[in-house]
Amino acid sequence: MATYRSIVGHKINKLSSDPAEPLTGQMWYNSTTGTLRGIGVVQAWSSSGNLTDARSEIGSAVSAPTESALGFGGSDPIGNPSNKTEEYNGSGWSTGGTLNTARRTTQGFGTQTAGVAAGGFNAPPGAYHSVEEYNGSSWTANSAPGELGTGRYNAGCSGTLTAGAIFGGSDVSPSTITATEEYDGTNWTAGGALSTGRSSLGGVGTQTASLAFGGREPSISAKTEEYDGSSWTSVNSMNTARYLLSGGGTQTSMIAFGGTTASPAPAGETGASEQYDGTTWTTSPASMATARYYAGGTGTSKGSAVVFGGNPGPGTTNLTEEFNSSTNTITAAAWAAGGNVNTARNYLAGMGTQTAGLIAGGYDGADVNNSEEYNGTSWTEGNNINTTRSNWSGGGTQTAGWGCGGYITPGVTADTELYDGTSWSETGNLNTAVYNGATFGIQTAGVVAGGGKATPSLGTRTNRTEHFNGSAWTNVPGTLSSVTRLNTGFGTQTAGVSVGGTTGSGVTTTVNEYNGSAWTNVTGIPVATFQGGAAGTQTDGLYFGGAQPTQTATTLGYDGTSWSTRPSMGTARGYGGPANAGSSTSTFYAAGKAPVTNATEEFTGETTAANIENFTTS
Repeated sequence: MATYRSIVGHKINKLSSDPAEPLTGQMWYNSTTGTLRGIGVVQAWSSSGNLTDARSEIGSAVSAPTESALGFGGSDPIGNPSNKTEEYNGSGWSTGGTLNTARRTTQGFGTQTAGVAAGGFNAPPGAYHSVEEYNGSSWTANSAPGELGTGRYNAGCSGTLTAGAIFGGSDVSPSTITATEEYDGTNWTAGGALSTGRSSLGGVGTQTASLAFGGREPSISAKTEEYDGSSWTSVNSMNTARYLLSGGGTQTSMIAFGGTTASPAPAGETGASEQYDGTTWTTSPASMATARYYAGGTGTSKGSAVVFGGNPGPGTTNLTEEFNSSTNTITAAAWAAGGNVNTARNYLAGMGTQTAGLIAGGYDGADVNNSEEYNGTSWTEGNNINTTRSNWSGGGTQTAGWGCGGYITPGVTADTELYDGTSWSETGNLNTAVYNGATFGIQTAGVVAGGGKATPSLGTRTNRTEHFNGSAWTNVPGTLSSVTRLNTGFGTQTAGVSVGGTTGSGVTTTVNEYNGSAWTNVTGIPVATFQGGAAGTQTDGLYFGGAQPTQTATTLGYDGTSWSTRPSMGTARGYGGPANAGSSTSTFYAAGKAPVTNATEEFTGETTAANIENFTTS
């Protein structure tokens, strides 16, 4: 008989506590608790960054692993067909190239850098024959014979750009199609017919090993069929009949999720998942947090998938969830409520970290001068700033903070103050008085860029930059790409970022990077906004909240090249603090305007931990 040691390669050890990093397959006896312990597999859906736009009826494609998915087309919340493309990086979504033809209920297969959109629907003209290919940045429309032989929508599909398949679907409602068409990257040719015509079904796999599951015949179906590249064979049915569902994986390792079990929709929406191993369907213990149908969805196996958008009953959502089956417990990135500040305010300065934060000044109907410290749980009143003001900003830490400029009554100030963990003291003034500029950096190496100016004859905004050394400010040659105020900054004096703001022509999406001497205009944020919060570095940053001019809860991550979504704040707001504190995985946002509030929210990035369980013998 094989022993545990011969199978795993080591014996069951007796330990007084659980190991910090257990090995896969490892078991041990915890002598303190008197239990046999080991790593267990956990299946779970967890939230991820939202789509930038709420949509349903979305086409999708995926690259292994799931960290690079593609969603395209669909319909917006009022039913208009969309030409939008979004790319998923495992944390959130960023905008890609637009489809040449807006379409909904389109079929998609391939990868994020070699994707295919085939067919779809709009009324008029009805079911599309048209096909487009994606190269990672733009779509190219095919002409005959690169178009479908049978225009269709709500079909199943599988494969890659050079070896794909589309099967079933509808051409004229409520008719259903049995035909399969195969794609070689240039032409479509007829394949074997499904044994049962149906629409609104799921499809996964490759051109020579596809799986079709669920759908409508027109009755709601649980039927499953396997394709070998020439013919379809009926196999074991799903446990729950459903249609308008999604799925991902291969013919021998896949997961199906969502859909609806009632007709007509909206009704019967489900978040349930089922897994298929090539023979048998098994109901997963994990269900999506948001039940939905007509969602985009894809994956690489029965243990890895992502779902996005769709209809959670009436209405349309932008929510994204990831499925993982692993020996790790994954805690999704999220905002959570923290302790309330003592004085509700907006237009304040903030700095520090999630467990050692600091806010000061601001406006609560009048300019205020008090400051408060945060310990990660509650706010405590500290000593007041010397110059009562609002619309100012700063940087640094709870024990070495700084703030500059802002509104006073009347006018704009150049005053700068330092905080040592106990009290505020005045130091050298800005060379030019400004308010609502982007600030970042530490107490001995700070930056202010842009902002509103004190001299009306020189305009209400500036693109100037000044450096701070802890006691004095120096004008530097580098200027922002446009005169801007209400912009937000994060990073360091030699690697900083300015985001959004307002220019003479309105709210902007502009983002500038700073290298210590010059600013460079880089990829902008997806939606124009101003006076949000920020954290992190030039290559790993976070921007959240702000106004458009209405308040927003959107959170965006920055990798030094592109922006993608993250989980949104619980409450839409801007004009809060801090503007440049903490990291991309641990920060806070306090007070602000939603309207004027005393609320604090804390952001924590995704974490993973070994799923250690007790085992019993029998």
